[in-house]
Amino acid sequence: MAAGLKILACKMKKHDWKRVPSPDGKFEMWECSVCKAKKVNMDEDNQSSDEPEITVDELTGFTNRGGALDQIKTYLKSHKNENYTICMCDIDSFTNFNETKGRECGDLILKEVAEILNKEVSGIGTPCRWGGDEFLLLFPSMNGDEIYNKMFALREKIKARVLYYDGDGISVSMTFALNEYDFSGKIEAFVAEAEDKLKLGKQMGGDQVIF
Repeated sequence: MAAGLKILACKMKKHDWKRVPSPDGKFEMWECSVCKAKKVNMDEDNQSSDEPEITVDELTGFTNRGGALDQIKTYLKSHKNENYTICMCDIDSFTNFNETKGRECGDLILKEVAEILNKEVSGIGTPCRWGGDEFLLLFPSMNGDEIYNKMFALREKIKARVLYYDGDGISVSMTFALNEYDFSGKIEAFVAEAEDKLKLGKQMGGDQVIF
């Protein structure tokens, strides 16, 4: 580790660093947008302008949270009157797999799910890793009605896949939440609404497609 560089509260295998102001304004500070870990450069003689932003998730190879938001903003900036639909989705009871079978099993599940998402979504949209067991699917120029049935079919394909870990067969289900852009220009609210719908789907027992 470089002199003067401190990593605090590390929770993620791969961080999504964003430059933030330091409390006293004297030092460089970055914060992970996913887990809120902070990185501080205490060396006043070695202050850089900005650290290059990492936009690819290491485990799945998907665009990460920061990269996904950039893609949405860039597209809508140049296509102000076009439809845009996103789908926030996550793996039901994923924490249980991590706790009972271990992190290695959890990573296997994430990779397998990512493989299915990539196969089924690529060509009409872009799958992204939002963080943890959550994925964000981007569908530029498409409305929710066009995506709804596709998500039902995707949900069934994921449930039908059997994964094997230590000789045991594992099946997973996912909850999907669709949201259409309302042309307001409020990208964060657009994504937050999808997150709220996903929470509703989980409260209803998961294994749902919410629109």
